[in-house]
Amino acid sequence: MMDTRLVKVKDISASDERAWRALATRALEPNPFVEPDFLMLCARHLESYADTTLVVAQEGDAFRGVIPIVTFESPHIPPRTVAITGGRPRAGRLLDTPLVDSTCADPAMGALLDALHGAVKERGWPGIVAMDMVGIDGPTVECLHRMCEIRRFPVFTKEPWERATISRTGRWANPIDGDRRREIGRRQRLLAKETGAEVALVDRTLDPTALEDFLKMEMAGWKGQVGGQAFGSSPETMAWFGDWHRQWVATGRLTILSLQVGQTPVAMQYFVRAGEGFFCFRIAYDETFAKYKPGAMLLYLALNYLRDNTDAAWLDSTSDKDNEFFLGMLPERRKLARLLIGIGGAFDRTLVSALPVMTKLVCSGRQVRDRCTHN
Repeated sequence: MMDTRLVKVKDISASDERAWRALATRALEPNPFVEPDFLMLCARHLESYADTTLVVAQEGDAFRGVIPIVTFESPHIPPRTVAITGGRPRAGRLLDTPLVDSTCADPAMGALLDALHGAVKERGWPGIVAMDMVGIDGPTVECLHRMCEIRRFPVFTKEPWERATISRTGRWANPIDGDRRREIGRRQRLLAKETGAEVALVDRTLDPTALEDFLKMEMAGWKGQVGGQAFGSSPETMAWFGDWHRQWVATGRLTILSLQVGQTPVAMQYFVRAGEGFFCFRIAYDETFAKYKPGAMLLYLALNYLRDNTDAAWLDSTSDKDNEFFLGMLPERRKLARLLIGIGGAFDRTLVSALPVMTKLVCSGRQVRDRCTHN
């Protein structure tokens, strides 16, 4: 039987950090957003992540499973405080799939669930866990369902949706349809003609000026406006991103690609390597060049570059629900959803079991209100 414990991310020891990193290399499904180079920086710089706690399953010094609990919240559905694996801002957490050791996935997942159940009784934690953005079509969630069924922990899958991806076994060889490809080529030629400069994709991963250029580009666009999500819009997110950039460059798992018109960057994108694939992390473009669609131009050239210059098996857009840009550029799909798991006593389990009916009633009520409003 595996040991379990709860440990604050900000209190992680050097040996625990090494064990956590080693687990990431053995994970059933890769997720860089649950690795220390994301979460430890989030806990250090972002107030909303300051109390993030790792639920850990381990054998000896080896970590076998990790689920982060970032905060406790009281959503409308369910009408009950829940333990949340995601946090705000979402910038540092674009996937909430937990890390479980592929060599012992079922025992590791079972131990994590038992630890969460124990925290309800021993620490007063909520009896419902919410995983905000989880891949539901992979082996990790299959494992989760098996272990929950054994323990009679109900799982409610809320509002599944599709995220754009691409793979070598799928359509990466020819990712974009002919009309879109020709339109991108036409705009690239027009941009070169009207500026009188070469338009090219440049790998700027090791360029010390890339970080500053990216932050300026974001702040100059819509993300930099009041209420926007540009990393440079607040001191804490700018400090977080600066440290994150430098740390991931040092790992050798970050790729920064820039669409350049001569020496001028007009669009930039970050890609993070994890396991056999890449996760898109952040993209920005200079809005003065908007008519040329530089974001689409960059992504198309980047797809070709990563396909031809790396051994990555797939690329995940890490986009939000209904992101038309990535859905139009990447033809393959993976399914994500919010999962709610009843790990507490009888009341919490009954509540999660009743969520399908409660959700239908709420949706029906909204439809009635909408019809009355428009009539």
